[in-house]
Amino acid sequence: MSDSGTSTRYVIARHCFGGIGDHLSCLVGAWWLAKRTGRTLVVDWRGSRFNSDPTMQRNCFFEYFEPRPSLAGVEVVADDSVQSLHYPSPFWPEKWTASVLATPNHVKDSAGGIAAVNRMVTSDEDPIEPTAVLNQWVEPPPPPLAVRELLGELQPVESIRAEAGKFWNDHVGAAPGIAIHIRHGNGENVGARAAYWLGPIALIRQLAMNARNDMHAPGLFGKFSDNMPRSLVGTPSQAWAERRFCREVASQFRRLSHRVGLKGAVPILFCDAAHIVEIMREVLPSVVVLPKQLLGDGSGPLHQFRSDAVQYGEQDSIKSGIISERITREMFLELELMRRCGALLYMDSGFSVLTRMSLDESKVSRLRPNFANRSIARIMSRISAHI
Repeated sequence: MSDSGTSTRYVIARHCFGGIGDHLSCLVGAWWLAKRTGRTLVVDWRGSRFNSDPTMQRNCFFEYFEPRPSLAGVEVVADDSVQSLHYPSPFWPEKWTASVLATPNHVKDSAGGIAAVNRMVTSDEDPIEPTAVLNQWVEPPPPPLAVRELLGELQPVESIRAEAGKFWNDHVGAAPGIAIHIRHGNGENVGARAAYWLGPIALIRQLAMNARNDMHAPGLFGKFSDNMPRSLVGTPSQAWAERRFCREVASQFRRLSHRVGLKGAVPILFCDAAHIVEIMREVLPSVVVLPKQLLGDGSGPLHQFRSDAVQYGEQDSIKSGIISERITREMFLELELMRRCGALLYMDSGFSVLTRMSLDESKVSRLRPNFANRSIARIMSRISAHI
């Protein structure tokens, strides 16, 4: 019997401090852990940057996904009652406490702690603690067939489906769609993804700066509160490298559409930087883009809150700010449009995680940096491991 006098065991999918891809990867991992250990899944997105409630008292999960009492055989609690649940202790991982779980705050972890959660979720083990909590990207993902069962029931709310459907009918019609997801960062440090956007010398400089940085250090720092050094991506000297990569994306789209037999497929672009959208329109004139609010060049990631909105709490926990309702809604519309596509061309980034999991592997193609940059990234990774 637990400390709270109940025999119910839980897995809690908390909001992540990152973007929607992190949120969704965490949700899928938590669902899988709950399913294989016979627990109730709690989805607690009160503290999400995508919550329209500035007080973060309301749980925003059902703002975007259809309310259901269960998901693919797992009992789910994801309404506003999450703020009053009393979870049985002890908690796993041990960084969590009842008082922190009662708040919408995020609790950071070390690289070792993140690895331990990944091992647990993807193993056949069952934590002895009655309450397990996840608030991170989970890698590797659970078995594809199991995830597709979940995704078949995890549906966006009707208003999002309807608006996305109208856009599809107006701009894609009866033709198949192929999603193209490329993340630029728009001034944000995008980590190893800089290899897509930089020339070789700039890439060495960027990866060297990143290697000397500890993104898991306490607190928040960096231009966009992401605990990362400044970005060289998007600087004027690298414009030639950006155009080169965009031309390669257009070429890879044509190869993918031919390989998967989607003749006449419409390329649907999902991107976070206005100037990259314009380059893609030049190199791939048939591309379709959902009209959305984009930030000015170099103004940072689209889904980032203001750093002055951050508050700190118990155990160095963090209460984040929120982003605009318009940008959030456009994000969920894009997720639904991507879900309707018959194939996916993507670069390493979390935004396309659900589409990658739902499509057959033969319909998914990962973009890769050029050979020189891949070689540089491998060498720098080995060097940084010894720093």
